[in-house]
Amino acid sequence: MSDVFGISISALQAYQTALQVTSNNIANANTPGYDRETVELTNAIPQSAGSAPIGAGVNVAGISRAYSQLSANQLNISQSNLGQLNSLQNYTSQIDNIVGTTAGGLSTAIQNYYSAWSTLSNDPTSTASRQALLSAAQSVAAAFSSTNGQMQSLSSNINGAISADVTQINSLGSSIAALNQQVAVATANGGGQPPNDLIDQRDQLVSNLSKLVGISTTAGTGGAVNIFTGNGQPLVLGDVAGALTTVPNQFNASQLEVASANNPANPISSQITSGDLGGLLAARTQAVNPAINQLGQIATALSQTANAQQNSGLDLNGQLGANIFSVGGPQAASSASNTDGTSATVSIANVGALTTNDYLLRYQGGAYSLTNASDGSVVAFTGSGTPASPISAAGLSIVLSGTPASGDQFLIKPTAQAAGTFSVALTSTSQLAAAGAIQTLAAGSNAGNATISSGTVVTASDPALLNPVNIQFTGPTTYTINGGASQAYTPGANISQNGWQVQITGTPVTGDSFTVQSNAGGKGDNRNALASANQQTQGVLLNGTVSVNGAVGALITGVGSQAQQVNTAQTAQTAVNSSALQNVQSVSGVNLDEEAAKLMQWQQAYQASAQALSIANSTFTFFMDSINGTYS
Repeated sequence: MSDVFGISISALQAYQTALQVTSNNIANANTPGYDRETVELTNAIPQSAGSAPIGAGVNVAGISRAYSQLSANQLNISQSNLGQLNSLQNYTSQIDNIVGTTAGGLSTAIQNYYSAWSTLSNDPTSTASRQALLSAAQSVAAAFSSTNGQMQSLSSNINGAISADVTQINSLGSSIAALNQQVAVATANGGGQPPNDLIDQRDQLVSNLSKLVGISTTAGTGGAVNIFTGNGQPLVLGDVAGALTTVPNQFNASQLEVASANNPANPISSQITSGDLGGLLAARTQAVNPAINQLGQIATALSQTANAQQNSGLDLNGQLGANIFSVGGPQAASSASNTDGTSATVSIANVGALTTNDYLLRYQGGAYSLTNASDGSVVAFTGSGTPASPISAAGLSIVLSGTPASGDQFLIKPTAQAAGTFSVALTSTSQLAAAGAIQTLAAGSNAGNATISSGTVVTASDPALLNPVNIQFTGPTTYTINGGASQAYTPGANISQNGWQVQITGTPVTGDSFTVQSNAGGKGDNRNALASANQQTQGVLLNGTVSVNGAVGALITGVGSQAQQVNTAQTAQTAVNSSALQNVQSVSGVNLDEEAAKLMQWQQAYQASAQALSIANSTFTFFMDSINGTYS
């Protein structure tokens, strides 16, 4: 009878445990990270009873979690990728809104500026037209400032978000390390039975961590999990948590990078490519900074071309036009790790060759190298970096103050500050140069039918630009300039002198002469105003193939296209993540219908075991009463 009692009691205990496990599943059906549990039952070791062994009941071997490491890894990877795209999408959409609004206003402002020059050409001395032109120029400066300011605000926001992510990552790492220790202790105290609830909590923290940064995991001792970020940077090793930190960029202290707290001198930002943190870093390098550079490229092109044309004309005071716009030039930042005080000075040599890239100049082993800062590609250059032989590449001229030490680095940012520093330099409407700087005259005594063009300024900085010059024909096919050496005449060919250029056509005769001189008295002349208005269609960037207005349109289109591509990728990754989550839930999730059925199954088994125990008790009582003679 003791066997019957033992079997019944073991069944009662086993099914009571099963009822508890099933009830716990139902209670945690909506608990994040909870993995469905199953009671593991095994038959007890049979007892020998003569020729045949008889079963000794049931034992609870353990309580297992419904868990798939493969599915969990797939979910974490999908969450990291989605986190990166969510963060990137947040900033690309904001940039799209900024550019679509303020840069759209910039396009209108630039168009109005050129139109104001056209209006001034109709009446070059009109004070009202000049004031309207100056106001249009100020509107252009305001549009650049507004757009750039909003971009810089996004850059500052990214810094704050990076710091917040790093703090949260470190907190999760510490919590995971603490749970690793608790799991090891609980496993040892439980005779090797893993503490499912603690492991569930830890796995949920790992899942949350994967949303912030891409991770890889390995199994540690005592049931611990080790976690690595980037290209193998340890974040959690057993019960020891590492830490990330933020450090200033070596070229720009206002820009934060991510590094290991144990090795802050070597940032790992380039290794973090997924999770929300990876998205923030990508948003800065792939969206915000390029947009700022592109906006600066447009500001530089507009300033240089407008100033060059302004310098080629005369203002109402008879003076060569001063710069209408002011804009900051290229920046060259020395690395914080440089060992000497050598500096780099950069200027724009050819605006048509200017790009939106930043460049890294290195001095190593007695030689310079120049690479694209965004992708590391090698950039060809000429020159040695001295004033007599500057380094020339991508429309830039780079001069080093001396010979750098080996290992020195300089970050060249050609256009990053241009839009933020763009301003109107003129203060008076009389300074607007509407008139051509030179005028040409044919002598009244000319007997031939040759005519001379009005002339164009090629080099406004030539100190002899406004000096009078006489072109005297010594025959039908030869001429002299100011009585100098005889030169061959070709109808329509350029004749250049003192920074200007004219053409003479037709057939001159001996003694015919033409004069090129200052147009100081030509206040009603509109040639320079017309030339300034016509700049709106002139190719400037990309080696003269794209106008300033065209570059603004390309900025708006490019930013919009990038935002759309990120949105598309985000939508696709959301579907991947949903599928990965469904896979995890299909393995680990609690099905209430299934648990309800199990609850009834265990309840019936428990009741049957109780009935068996009751029968055993009645039988035992019968035998005892029979032995005592009390049964009737």
